[in-house]
Amino acid sequence: MAAEEIRETKNRIAYTVMIVRDFGEAHQLTPRQAQNYLRRHKAMDYMEEFYDVEHTLSPDDTLKSLGTICKKNGGCMV
Repeated sequence: MAAEEIRETKNRIAYTVMIVRDFGEAHQLTPRQAQNYLRRHKAMDYMEEFYDVEHTLSPDDTLKSLGTICKKNGGCMV
């Protein structure tokens, strides 16, 4: 794996951890509960697919996007 790919992977992981933590804090969930909720309602898939766009937005905008995705997929937390 090239150095650039490693850096990109580390950035994706750090960003994902931050967003999951922030989502959990916003909804009084542990990080594990937040990740499970986001995965169950397809928001983790969305973050993986659209990382290139989402990481350029503010965390608040990303959290709003994830709430919308979750709601569209049966979630109740927005």
